[in-house]
Amino acid sequence: MYEEVHDEYPAYGEDERNLHRKPLLYTGLGLLIFAAIGATLAQTITLNTTGRVEFGQGVVTLKACDSFISIALSPSSATFSGTRADGTSYVNSSRVKNIKFSSLDTRACAGKRVKVQLYNNANAVMNLFTDVDSIAVDKAILVINSDRNTAREDAVTLLNGKGQNIGYSDTFQFLDYDPNTAMYTLIFASPLALMSDVYRLTIETTNS
Repeated sequence: MYEEVHDEYPAYGEDERNLHRKPLLYTGLGLLIFAAIGATLAQTITLNTTGRVEFGQGVVTLKACDSFISIALSPSSATFSGTRADGTSYVNSSRVKNIKFSSLDTRACAGKRVKVQLYNNANAVMNLFTDVDSIAVDKAILVINSDRNTAREDAVTLLNGKGQNIGYSDTFQFLDYDPNTAMYTLIFASPLALMSDVYRLTIETTNS
């Protein structure tokens, strides 16, 4: 379900921080799902219906800030093993390492916050990454500069799990912008959400 409401890699070195203005390339496109949201506030789009799209991506196109934006999920390497909250175990699995935002119109969204959350098939919100003080964060929040004339590469910053604006990055999350594709990529140092468990996502835009 996609909802619209109108109105933090281990520690990064200096070279990695400078990637903000360099392209990043990713591979592993396995599943594509597109949905266009117009006047309706919500639709249901399922991802990983079989629970076996380990290296897949879910891609959606929806309306936000009176423009259309695409969101894609990219996996980490399949090296994680553990136990879910319901007691079931998983081995050699990948997690949601990156969230990509394409066609995000920073002028149309000036002064807005864009919040993304992932859900499993039990309708439970999923933790996305481990943040400062080892807290688990269940949402990603992009803050769009209120100045419509701010260059795209400088127009978007991030909030951490405590609601603090960290700019483009800290040791827990990092935002890259590729000027060739106008794509923003949000990267998590310690991702938590299993790719195979993602069933749907929501996006919400509110005033900053």
